[in-house]
Amino acid sequence: MNLKKKQHKKDSYGKYVENEDFATYWANEDELLDLSLKESRSQKQKRNVKHNVYLFEIEDIYANQAKLPYRTGLIWSHCITNPVIKSYFNLDQWFWYRDKTNTMDSMFEKIVNPKFVAFSSFVWNWKWNVEMMKRIKAKWPECVILVGGWQPPTADRSQGFFEKYPFVDIISHGEGEITVEKILVELLGPNPNFKRVDGCSVRDKNNKTYVTPGRERIPDIHSMPSPYLNGLFDTLIEDCPYQLEATIETTRGCPYGCTFCEIGSDYYRKIKVHKNNKVFAEIDWLAKNKVLFVYNADSNFGMVPSHEAIVNYMVATKNRTGYPDKHRADWSKVHNDRVVSMAKNFTEADMDKGITLALQSLNTHTLEAIKRVNMDDNKLENFLKTYSDAGVPSYVELILGLPEETKESFKNGVLKIMEYGQHNYIGIYPLTALPNTPLNDKEYIKKYNLEIIDTYPAFSHIDVSDQNEFEVSKMVVGHANMSYQDYKDLTIWRWMIMFAHFLGYYQYIARFMYNHSGISYKTFYEKLYKFMTTNHTHIHQEMKHTQQSLDIVLAGKGPWGRVVDTAKENFAWDFEEATAIQTLLQYDSHQIDIANFLDLFDIDKEVKNELQRFQDVSIVNPTRQYPIDVNFDYNIYDVIFLNKKLIRKTHKIKFTAKNFNNNIVKWATESLWWGRRRAENKCKIDLI
Repeated sequence: MNLKKKQHKKDSYGKYVENEDFATYWANEDELLDLSLKESRSQKQKRNVKHNVYLFEIEDIYANQAKLPYRTGLIWSHCITNPVIKSYFNLDQWFWYRDKTNTMDSMFEKIVNPKFVAFSSFVWNWKWNVEMMKRIKAKWPECVILVGGWQPPTADRSQGFFEKYPFVDIISHGEGEITVEKILVELLGPNPNFKRVDGCSVRDKNNKTYVTPGRERIPDIHSMPSPYLNGLFDTLIEDCPYQLEATIETTRGCPYGCTFCEIGSDYYRKIKVHKNNKVFAEIDWLAKNKVLFVYNADSNFGMVPSHEAIVNYMVATKNRTGYPDKHRADWSKVHNDRVVSMAKNFTEADMDKGITLALQSLNTHTLEAIKRVNMDDNKLENFLKTYSDAGVPSYVELILGLPEETKESFKNGVLKIMEYGQHNYIGIYPLTALPNTPLNDKEYIKKYNLEIIDTYPAFSHIDVSDQNEFEVSKMVVGHANMSYQDYKDLTIWRWMIMFAHFLGYYQYIARFMYNHSGISYKTFYEKLYKFMTTNHTHIHQEMKHTQQSLDIVLAGKGPWGRVVDTAKENFAWDFEEATAIQTLLQYDSHQIDIANFLDLFDIDKEVKNELQRFQDVSIVNPTRQYPIDVNFDYNIYDVIFLNKKLIRKTHKIKFTAKNFNNNIVKWATESLWWGRRRAENKCKIDLI
């Protein structure tokens, strides 16, 4: 029977409004209406009982902050705009963080007669999700289980998935909002057939894989509903014991095709934009609910001119309300003037850690292999100077282990960046072979002879006594131009550079020698590396501990990083942060190291003593009270920062930093971890 549909229309944020002349678009609504006429009274009563839905987007608690489940929030926000779904389904539980109370067992006990369960899956929660899916399917075999996110394979790689994971029914590919809506409507029919839903891989007979046609991108993401604005998150956060971290999405997609990044696929190549009035409303929600930290999921923030207004609005909101306190974005690789203006605004509001220059490598052959185009060296040097002149902290990101990179080319790239005047921070990260990137493609692996092993996910700052040890990631640790031993050697070299230069513990000596004696950074750090390996010193012991920790990591037996129980039990710090903590705890030994190392250089003893004193007081020490005024007999400051000739000159310098009142964990957390990209482990230094 052909019945007239109830009419609905979407408002500006994608909510359906009753009694408007707009034909809804879900595929099977007519079938559902026809079916309802043919049902018996008992069948109708049964259908009037809502089916339970459960959503999982599991994150860990970092720094007492819980991250709101934005991905599943977007999907469910769209689904409930469909009146059919709203009538027949009930979101019974939404699981979004794990801790000592919210364990797998406790979550499982809260599940009751599930009809549909969806898992947002990534490298940090995949094994946990797999175990939970097994449990659910074993107890409720008729329940439909869907996985999405970046961990499950894309459509072209999904063959064989259900043979390995027979407890999963569907993979949602690409944007999930409309796909999940269609699946739920299909699920209400008498004989659900998910092969009729585009954008999926479906478990078929004998656990074979059936891939449906791909789903087109959502044409207008601005019209899609927001979990911040429709009340979903209001209910979710009522009993949350943690401070909140949130995600916003100013644009979706990326025009670049980097081989190490999943969003670099053709599917996401076109940029889709949210209009500012919607983003402003979300920022208002963040402020109202005292969200401390917001991550912008935009892959190129600043690419769109309207982004500048978003920064202005967020800064004004913080100035008015105090929230959000901090913001982080992946900055646009182009539009330098706009990006500098935006970053400066954030910096002055103490909201952002600075501008990221995501170079990944300076080796031309490597850039070709990963399909990436960087700015040329002259532009890089000019950009760094522009950021410095504007008072905007900047930091460079590099990846260790990329194809075509050699041991020497990687070192030379880091040293070149230092010669361009970048002393603030460089982030050097291990290379994860993410599941849906070319790094996991057999032909790509064969072409570059990639050596890939299983380790813990490449995250530090985790409580290693909890469930994080449950997860595994695939890491690239060698290739045709870089042996496994080269990779290990470079990781130790990276640790030295990060501790000595970018956390600052030898930086001012290196910069003095560069300007005063013409000693290159390459020569300086070769000398330091040799000093570490051939002397029984504090830094030598730290190198040995780091090597031992690295061996544990690469054997898949421990987390990336190193535990320093004297500072915080069962907590993994980055390798260089662990050494910085131990250096504080063994202050006298470190000062002996510095003195002995300086003896290797041909400079006057008085100058050595002055330089060591300058280096020492320039590093933030939680046992000191700031500001500190120090008299010097030589113009050490002028030589380091202004490249002037060394002369005897009595002057006073003010060293300013936050006072930590002997709280080592607070200092390590705020200066070494949170503040590293803003060089907050180094004092602000001013001539008086």
